[in-house]
Amino acid sequence: MEKRDYYEVLGVEKKATQEELKKAYRKLVKKYHPDVNKDSDAEENFREVQEAYEVLSDESKRSAYDQYGHAGTAGFNPGSTNGYDYGGAPFDMGDIFNSFFGGNDFGFNFSGFNNQSRVDKGADIRYRVRLRFDEAMRGGEYEIKITRDVECETCSGSGSADGKTEKCSVCGGSGQERKVRATILGQIAVMSVCSRCHGTGKDIKNPCKSCRGSGVKSKQESIKIKIPAGAYDGMILKFGNGGNVGRDGVGDLYVEIEVEPSEKFERRGNDIYSEESIPVHRAVLGGDILVDTIIGEVKLKIPKGTQSGTIFRIKEKGCVVLDSENKRGDHYVRIVVDIPSRLSGEEKELWDKLSKL
Repeated sequence: MEKRDYYEVLGVEKKATQEELKKAYRKLVKKYHPDVNKDSDAEENFREVQEAYEVLSDESKRSAYDQYGHAGTAGFNPGSTNGYDYGGAPFDMGDIFNSFFGGNDFGFNFSGFNNQSRVDKGADIRYRVRLRFDEAMRGGEYEIKITRDVECETCSGSGSADGKTEKCSVCGGSGQERKVRATILGQIAVMSVCSRCHGTGKDIKNPCKSCRGSGVKSKQESIKIKIPAGAYDGMILKFGNGGNVGRDGVGDLYVEIEVEPSEKFERRGNDIYSEESIPVHRAVLGGDILVDTIIGEVKLKIPKGTQSGTIFRIKEKGCVVLDSENKRGDHYVRIVVDIPSRLSGEEKELWDKLSKL
């Protein structure tokens, strides 16, 4: 099923402000929330609204979407089809709670369905790669060096020097601690992450000296990443499980692409623009010329009487369209007729003869 335009999903104009986006988002969230709306398509509409707002509320993602459409907000994940991860908006219960009740006054953490399972997930890592224009157009594999937390080899990630652990004396091994809080509704008992073991449910009596009981160590690694052909400036690629290791999972690696401008080419969406100078006689008489494109030289036929400033379109010689197999944009070349500023005596005589014909 083809994705709808994100502005259409939220019911706003393309020039909508962030405040207008937020207002439309909150209204639609309340309308389609599955707990309120029992229609068969409510959940699908709800997630569609979430995804649209997740993109348009982020200025960099919105800019990429405005220029490249849905492909512009793509991430990159080696585990998915064709290596691309288009993700979708996170299902953020905290945002939904705030949308309904105007804030979270109880001190609860609604960021996910199972808070304990994510309490000690490794942190994400962000990295920037600078590419020449031609490298971004080709794509390919690149080796980068990152420093991240990995499982401690000495204790195999247990954090214990002798491999022995005991049940936490506070939570009894559950990883959760019962606390009573006073609210405007009276006293409410809530389960939160254990303050002693931080959710692991274990006490370590003899901590590993190598990692000081954390179970992880910092390490520099060289890894290979695949950058898709047609990568654009500001594009962010996501590599699942490429981040720091934590007790309850591994973070992700986010790589931001920085593309150097080209002296020869200008990119507009998936199309490429350039200029080619031709001599006067070629403009008058016509003929073939060779045009530089991002995939090499291409022959272009110049009609007789071509004027300076004429733009020709060379089909499918532009940038690779992201999330497609073999599609490319077009190449547009603007012809500049080279008028000689100096003439030899013989040339001047010939031009005089032509002017009298």
